[in-house]
Amino acid sequence: MQSYTSQEAKFGGFVREALSLFRIHRRQAMERVESTLVTLREMEALLQDYAGFGLRDRDILDIGVGQFLTQIHYFALNNRAIGIDLDVIADGLNPLQYARMLLANGPRRTAKTLGRKLLGIDRRYLAEFKKQMVILSLTRPRVLQMDACKMTFADSSFDFVHSYSVFQCLPDPAAALDGIARVLRPGGVAYISLQLYTSASGFLDPRAFTSQRGQLAMWPHLRPECAGQIEPNAYVNKLRLHEWRKLFSTRCEGAKIIVTPSDWPGLEEEAEALLARGELKGYSIEELLSHRVQVIWKKQ
Repeated sequence: MQSYTSQEAKFGGFVREALSLFRIHRRQAMERVESTLVTLREMEALLQDYAGFGLRDRDILDIGVGQFLTQIHYFALNNRAIGIDLDVIADGLNPLQYARMLLANGPRRTAKTLGRKLLGIDRRYLAEFKKQMVILSLTRPRVLQMDACKMTFADSSFDFVHSYSVFQCLPDPAAALDGIARVLRPGGVAYISLQLYTSASGFLDPRAFTSQRGQLAMWPHLRPECAGQIEPNAYVNKLRLHEWRKLFSTRCEGAKIIVTPSDWPGLEEEAEALLARGELKGYSIEELLSHRVQVIWKKQ
């Protein structure tokens, strides 16, 4: 199976994506690390509030560790953490790792990763993480290449399973949920956060998260006449809000589901104007304005 972030694209689209990501990461290491830490601490507070669950001395699985490893480094400070990702996650410039990455994830992912490493972007993120956490050194956590929909861990292996902005990129999220239920111990907790496809940036074009956002129409992925504008950088499964609610309710009985609205200014007025013109038919105002779904489930 191809990596969720290694989808084929025209050369021009690849170059534009690479430049957009470079601008983001070059200028925003401090802000992005800070934002990630705020998100993780807010998640810990939710675990306490809704499940009475703390993250100390736990066996933790992080699904979709990503290239910068910020989340799993955070978990590994006080826990035993393992991460998985469909991509090969390279450490340093060992040629063998990039050979594996090329075979597993293709030239697009390999080129982007090598570019980041050579430009020192990964080092900048790691240094910023240590600075903000006030620590001098880190031990690299164990990271495995594994499909979240086909996990091979033994039953009841983990106390906590974490997944952030991954489920919208899974072709079979039901299989991933079944796997999480299997590898969690009784009394263990899963936390899943995903971005809705129907949100204003749910098409995952990098420009939607930069100053280039004005180049794109609102909800271009939901409006056939605007579809040619977007160049997603990942596979998206396109599940709707009601489908996510049904999936989590049936697979994770008793789960707490939190839907967070977007904080983009003027978004509601934009949605209402488009709906009044007869566009975005079939979409509710709730799913157009909602951005993120968070799920907290404690296994009985």
